[in-house]
Amino acid sequence: MANSGKKAALGVVVALGLATAGEAKADDATVTVDAPARFAEPPPDQPVASSGRAVVVADDGFIAREPELRRSPFRLTLGPAGITSGKGFGFGVGLGADFGTGSVGGRLAAAWLRGEGKSDSGASTPTGDGVGHYSGEITLDLHKRGPIHPILGMGAGVLHVSRPDARSGFAGVGTGRFAIEYALGLEDADVRVGASVTGGIIGPVDSEVKDLRAYALTGAHLAIGL
Repeated sequence: MANSGKKAALGVVVALGLATAGEAKADDATVTVDAPARFAEPPPDQPVASSGRAVVVADDGFIAREPELRRSPFRLTLGPAGITSGKGFGFGVGLGADFGTGSVGGRLAAAWLRGEGKSDSGASTPTGDGVGHYSGEITLDLHKRGPIHPILGMGAGVLHVSRPDARSGFAGVGTGRFAIEYALGLEDADVRVGASVTGGIIGPVDSEVKDLRAYALTGAHLAIGL
């Protein structure tokens, strides 16, 4: 009888264990996962880069504005030049002084060049043996920021023409100039290289140079700011 009681008790324990395991297997396991946190949007007009001269700022469209390069209020220019009235070509040197740091500025310039000499028939060309060109103009920088500067200039001046037969004369001129300059981007100096084309229309003129109607003056230059 004792053995029979022990066996009955063991059977009850086993039955309860199996029932408990079945219930545990029947339960569905659930896992709760929190949604990922969203990062805050960056505020507009945040600095994204910095140069030694200015901070580059991103606007609402994430387009970085060009930094302002150093601009000197006074720049000296020097370089080779050439002149033609359509009969030949004369070479010389040009010197200039540019003023201003903004879009609008001024310029004083002078050039000393050989004339076109004589034509094939032996007659003197309109620019003779030598030309002195002196002018002043108002300038407009079409792209103030960045290294490339397209420049328009309008002004007036005086042209002096030397003839081989000792006759020489003066002429008043109106000028229009187009130039391209590239700023080298130096930290402590405004240094540029450029090229220009100037067209001149003759105004009041001495009788010695009355056959000169118009001309073109070209040149390349190095500009150094002071």
